[in-house]
Amino acid sequence: MNCTKILLAVALISAMTFTTVAPAASRGEDGPVSISLVTPVQIIDAQDAVYGLRLNLIYGRNKDVVGLDLGLFNVTTGDFGGLGLGLVNYVGGEMYGVHEGLVNWVVGDVYGGQAGLANYTAGALNGMQFGLLNCVDTLDGVQLGLVNHAVSATGVQLGAVNITRYLDGLQIGLVNIVSGREHFRFMPIVNGSW
Repeated sequence: MNCTKILLAVALISAMTFTTVAPAASRGEDGPVSISLVTPVQIIDAQDAVYGLRLNLIYGRNKDVVGLDLGLFNVTTGDFGGLGLGLVNYVGGEMYGVHEGLVNWVVGDVYGGQAGLANYTAGALNGMQFGLLNCVDTLDGVQLGLVNHAVSATGVQLGAVNITRYLDGLQIGLVNIVSGREHFRFMPIVNGSW
């Protein structure tokens, strides 16, 4: 009896969601739910935003996404806010929240975290990167990985190889490099600068 009620409630909520979303998508408007097979076969048009849930069965692309982003290849051409889980997560603007995937790539700034095999932030990272390879322009936080690279680092780099041009913080690893220093550019085990 309880299973029947739950299934009926899910069916009712799904029906209400899709009847609300489908007309918005046909008018080229933002929406609360988008399901994508491959762009352009998706509920919300690629140039519009999703505020709620985006499910990308293979590949989905939208301007902005706020909420939960699930899929294989999640592409946001503008800003992203929320939780992104996928093989590849790409954001063309700024990211507020957390990305977990094999590859996480953000063109703008990150306010939150990235966890994956490879994490790349072209702008500033205010938070944490956790992965085998972490790269960022400006770090204000923590990088944990096999190889960590930042042009400028304020915070902590913890990994086998840590590289930065400017350091205001601590590096812990087998190889620690601060290339912008006049003296002691390389230090094994621990390197610090304040």
